[in-house]
Amino acid sequence: MKAAGAGFPYTGGMPRQPTVLVVDDDPSIRQTMEAIVRSAGMKPLTAPSGEEGLAALRRNSVDILLLDVQLPGMGGLDVLRQVRETHPDVGVIMVSVVKEIPIAVEAIKLGALDYVTKDFSPGELSARVSKSLEQLRAARELAWLREEVAARGNKPMVVGSSAAIASVVAVADKVAPKPVTVLITGESGTGKEVLARYIHQRSDRALGPFVAVNLPAIPSELVESALFGHEKGSFTGATRQSYGKFELANGGTLFLDEIGELKLDLQAKLLRALQEREIERVGAARPIPIDVRVIAATNRQLERLIAQGRFREDLYWRLKVVPIELPPLRARREDIRDLAQHYLGRFAAAYGRPPQTLTGGAVAQLEHYGWPGNIRELENLVERLVVVCDAPVVDETDLPLEITVGAGLAQEAEREATYDSAMAAFEKGYLRKALARSGYNRRRAAEQLGIGYSTLKAKLKHYGVSKVAENEPDDD
Repeated sequence: MKAAGAGFPYTGGMPRQPTVLVVDDDPSIRQTMEAIVRSAGMKPLTAPSGEEGLAALRRNSVDILLLDVQLPGMGGLDVLRQVRETHPDVGVIMVSVVKEIPIAVEAIKLGALDYVTKDFSPGELSARVSKSLEQLRAARELAWLREEVAARGNKPMVVGSSAAIASVVAVADKVAPKPVTVLITGESGTGKEVLARYIHQRSDRALGPFVAVNLPAIPSELVESALFGHEKGSFTGATRQSYGKFELANGGTLFLDEIGELKLDLQAKLLRALQEREIERVGAARPIPIDVRVIAATNRQLERLIAQGRFREDLYWRLKVVPIELPPLRARREDIRDLAQHYLGRFAAAYGRPPQTLTGGAVAQLEHYGWPGNIRELENLVERLVVVCDAPVVDETDLPLEITVGAGLAQEAEREATYDSAMAAFEKGYLRKALARSGYNRRRAAEQLGIGYSTLKAKLKHYGVSKVAENEPDDD
């Protein structure tokens, strides 16, 4: 496994050996620092001048720079200024023969993490370097946490006990501990990101970041920068260095949603990142090693895109190490009750409402509806019900018209899929909904529908709808 990128001594995955670059013109000081760094379990690099130190930074992934203030040629502060411009992810510790307060203040203003004198003890220098590494890690974790808070959205875990979802979960449980790439397919709204989080949380990367990227939501001209990051000045508007999603996910899992939307040129760069386990920021002069597990998802037929020349076949096979297909909600109807009740509890807590339950009639309507938007549509519906329904029990009359009509059409289609039967199912559902809205007062319902009272009564009798208000006289 390759090392993580600069500034990533540990991010929740496998730890790596931090790299420390010593820049000092005194050979004995360089040798002393090199020995201390190595004995502390870190990898030392050395350079005798500022110019050679900058060249070493361009060639290597460095975490900490131990930089002499008094260097011949380019001075230490000048080197520091350039490092902050070109390698802001490297932590710099300034080193001097004597502690000069004005120089120390200037160095801290320029972005140095620490300032030490050359009378240090081995233990002191090792502790200073370790502290700086912790500062770098904390800064990177803060950036990841901001990403995570923005992306997580309190998404629930996989819910359901149907055979269809049980087989999916069984595969997910098997692949979770293994660092293989997973390709999740399924219709929009089936819970692909939820499954990806499920896999992440059951892997040895669970303590590392989970970074989700919705590729279609990113402007096409910014996708490369979003994924791989960019250096300051690499393009118009790049006023500072930016970490990409790969770096933010280092030591954890990167979820690439709707991978079929990625353009061909970026598909090639993604393939290289997966194969070589390294990336290049836009405008960078050196690659950055990464330790990231990739889970991709799509609702498109990638095989068809390959035939059309719109998706790389080599990338397809690199992503499809373990394929998992998520079934649509209509294929796991026995899970609808549990899912709906799960969302009822979740949104009741979120909005400070008392707990609610569903009647058998409401569940039957939900189970017969087609759910073209899958779980996402069900989640949105339940959130609406929690907001607008005050009763502790939600029945079928509380469901919106499109649900009851759609459920009626589905039930009718199961019996006889004809135009007449479909229209009758629509009319029956529409009349039931209108009657419920009127408080089961037929005269009021007829007025609201704009039809005659006798016409409404005849239709209700034809469809076997008999429920009326208790105080409505029966004048048949």
